[in-house]
Amino acid sequence: MADADTPTTPLIQAKLPAYLAEAFEELYGEDGLLVLGRGMGIMQIIAAFVRFYVDDSVCGHVALVREEDNEKRRHLNNNNPPVHNDFQRHTIRPLVFVLGLKESECSVLLSQLESWGTPSNFLPTFITSESGQAQDRVAMYRRGGIFVVTSRILIVDILTRVVDVNEIECFLVAHAEKVSEQSTEAFILRIYKTQHGHRHPIEHESCKKSNFSTVTSAAGSVKAFSSEPADLLHGAFAKVDKVLKSLQVRRLYLYPRFHASVSDELEKCQPYVDEMHMQLTPLMKEIQGIIAAAVQTCIKELKKATAMIDWKDADVSVENCLSKNFDQAISRQLDQDWHKLKHSTRQLVNDLRTLRTLFQYLIEYDCVSFYKLLLNIQASSAASRNPSLWLLTPAADLLFRKAKERIYTIQKPRPTKRQKNQISVLSANLEESPKLRLLRTLLTEIKTEWEKNLVRKSYLSQRNRGGASILVMVKDKRTLDIVRSNLVEGKDRSMSLRWLNFLEKNNVSTRSVLKDAGDTSCISEESRLLLEEESRVRNFLFGNSAQMSGGKKRPFSVVPNWVKKKRKIAQEKNRGNTLYEKEDVQQRAVLDEAIANTDVAIDQCFNTEESGDNSDDSDDEIDELFKVEPLHDLRIVFRTYADTEEVGSSMLLEDINPGFVVLFDADPSFIRSLEIHANAMSSTEGPEKNKKDRLRVYFMLFEASAEERQFLKLLEREQNAFERLINHKRTMPLPITMLGGTTQEMMQATGKVGSYASGALPLSVDTRRGRGVSRSDKERRIIVVDVREFRSALPSILHQQEMRLAPVTLTVGDFVLSPVHCVERKSISDLFGSFASGRLHTQAEAMSKHYKCPCLLIEFDPEKSFSLQNVNELGSDIKQDSICSKMALLMMHFPRLRILWSRSPYETVKIFKSLKVNHGEPDVEKAVEIGSNESIDNLIIGGGEVTDEDEINEAARDMLLRLPGINRNNARKIIDRCDSIAELAEMNRDDLKELLGPLSGQKLFTFFRKKIAAT
Repeated sequence: MADADTPTTPLIQAKLPAYLAEAFEELYGEDGLLVLGRGMGIMQIIAAFVRFYVDDSVCGHVALVREEDNEKRRHLNNNNPPVHNDFQRHTIRPLVFVLGLKESECSVLLSQLESWGTPSNFLPTFITSESGQAQDRVAMYRRGGIFVVTSRILIVDILTRVVDVNEIECFLVAHAEKVSEQSTEAFILRIYKTQHGHRHPIEHESCKKSNFSTVTSAAGSVKAFSSEPADLLHGAFAKVDKVLKSLQVRRLYLYPRFHASVSDELEKCQPYVDEMHMQLTPLMKEIQGIIAAAVQTCIKELKKATAMIDWKDADVSVENCLSKNFDQAISRQLDQDWHKLKHSTRQLVNDLRTLRTLFQYLIEYDCVSFYKLLLNIQASSAASRNPSLWLLTPAADLLFRKAKERIYTIQKPRPTKRQKNQISVLSANLEESPKLRLLRTLLTEIKTEWEKNLVRKSYLSQRNRGGASILVMVKDKRTLDIVRSNLVEGKDRSMSLRWLNFLEKNNVSTRSVLKDAGDTSCISEESRLLLEEESRVRNFLFGNSAQMSGGKKRPFSVVPNWVKKKRKIAQEKNRGNTLYEKEDVQQRAVLDEAIANTDVAIDQCFNTEESGDNSDDSDDEIDELFKVEPLHDLRIVFRTYADTEEVGSSMLLEDINPGFVVLFDADPSFIRSLEIHANAMSSTEGPEKNKKDRLRVYFMLFEASAEERQFLKLLEREQNAFERLINHKRTMPLPITMLGGTTQEMMQATGKVGSYASGALPLSVDTRRGRGVSRSDKERRIIVVDVREFRSALPSILHQQEMRLAPVTLTVGDFVLSPVHCVERKSISDLFGSFASGRLHTQAEAMSKHYKCPCLLIEFDPEKSFSLQNVNELGSDIKQDSICSKMALLMMHFPRLRILWSRSPYETVKIFKSLKVNHGEPDVEKAVEIGSNESIDNLIIGGGEVTDEDEINEAARDMLLRLPGINRNNARKIIDRCDSIAELAEMNRDDLKELLGPLSGQKLFTFFRKKIAAT
């Protein structure tokens, strides 16, 4: 970490670790893509660029550009060449856009800047769909500053000239691994680079003083960031080259964990790490082996059923089944032939997904919850049309038996001479997770050591004055609830609560059978024992209070109605998800219920003696909750890794400043954040810092488990990705957009490329056709595009193919190609959803009323099969819920509707071009007005010429439906009887009553004769 007190050190270098400051200098010197390892400060360096571009200090971007302009002026005055005023631009408030940030990352960015003391006027402005109209953003853009905006909003603002691309100083692109040639980010950068002239780097004295080399901004700057090196290599051939080309940059900066600068920085003052490996219990080892055997069986059956695919043993193995990308890799291989597969083969893919989650839940769930999950999967599979095949194997029976043994066993004593018929006994095992047992021991040892050192006054250092914190990091909210319940309630009570909940649900059917039969002989021995066990556990938990209010049983938990409603809403939202996601929702509800009755401080987990005051006074309980405790005690703070996404790992560690960190679940990115935090604290506290006061990290991991393999797989995957990127960088060719004078930028500068929107927006160039010679101006290129369609790749591809886009908000259709062609675009998933909701029928009706040639575009995924329905699912009988039947009914209702079938967005562009031939350009203003809610104005002004005899006067119909006494049923009678509203108004009372009925006719007659203003 650089010394912040040195006056010559730039502000940004003082805020960053040394390796990030080095990466900052390289990336600012020349545009490129910066790739960091996970957890190595990607948000910190983005925040540094945001602060740097608006910083008006001596070492800020504004000062550097101002000095560059002054040097250009001096050079021009000395040599007196032809005047070129490209340096005359706004340098006070540069306009910078940040793209690609998630919503949680926006809050992290803001928190990071505020922690650096950034003035409020330098903080970025966040623009969303709720940030006002386009005219409101015009003034904001002209004032300059940093704007965090979604790519869909920005591309519309650029195409509608709300923002001038020539005024944009720089683009900061996060998650660059997601940028592709068809993405909206690439669309924005393509226009941005095209509109700027070519530039040359210029170094000056101010840059040398501040250790920065700068490049003038005439061609625009693009700084891209990524923390996912593996994603830059997987998914496409030469993906990293395509990403660089889409980003319009040429340099690739790599900073892995084994980089020399990173190693030197993070190994200065490493935290003390105690790796606490533990063994799985014998039953957990057996269950893990059974699941692995079931995975091996499913993989073997999958290979046998898909003989047409050349599977590699390394791709489909038990070890790869533990990774998150295993399902995607399998699905990617089967996408092309998915429609040819049998239902049993498809079910094998789902079974592999289910078995992969069982590896994870075996470690995360307690024994009761894991067994409930297995029972739920079994019940769902039995009710399914295609049951899971692995549940029919002997391994599945053994899995259920071993999972049950973790909870309880039924033993029958051997018969003796006195008692030949022995009664079976149920023994509740309730096996505890070794991690929870180790966590309780570890926390107790930390507290004991802390109290000893506190007496010796050896721990009252700068870090621990005012008390110390133990930070316990867990994976998610579900694990957090399990840990809290175990520490607060204790092992016996916590597990008994879950055991009782399981017994109550399991014994519902047993009670109903006993109620009908009235004798225990009609139920199995196991059911009888479970019923007796429920009473025993309830008495253990609640004692005599279980029989209250005249012998009524106390319920397991009194849950408020609003909690029940909230749980019901959560379950309904997850309806239709996978089986384990449903069980996940149910598990969270049970855990919340177990913890809600014991909402006490975490510090009480160390208290072994109960307080003597058992008063039920609610006021005393409230006072105890809001009591201010002294800060010199040891505190325990629980956080999930999901919390780090909202506040950032570095900010979380800086706020808590823990003396001890317990990693209950492993996460490589957070471990690196701990290394950065430990070195930052050592820099602030000085080199003579007490070695005993270093950050202590306790790393908990199961040996020979799926958790360990997954953790090592993540590290290996990232290291291999960086090694491949380093080797690729040595032989990587320059992107095609950077080679010589054939680029689109040079063509635009020399006038060889056409433009539109009064010259403000360029046309894309096909460099394979005569050095970008533009086509004839007679070719029709204008396409009206609904702004909501910019979420897809089609508008970007249309621009690449030299089409002129007019982004507006359309009420009818998604694309307007000509005065007669209106297109509603549907992907396959959207098509099925539109049929289910009835939205497609409304859209087709609107297009048919306003356009002569309405079109429904069905666009397929180019990586999947070009078929709407599996051929094997087509039978001899006509099914009403079939997609083919729905398509046929749609064509029968709208005979003028045309269906456009497209394999990919590129085929869609060809279809659009062919439809525009021999037709005029669309009227943008008219396309916007069509379908808008201006019926009354159109009725007064006049709707223009009617081109179709069967066309309905929409304005008159809307007015008719608003009249008193008129509904959709009697409106049809009026339309058949009357030709206009005027004819309806002239009808007498008797005719109206005969037409509409006595009551409705009287209402309408009174309405027409009533005076507008009271006399």
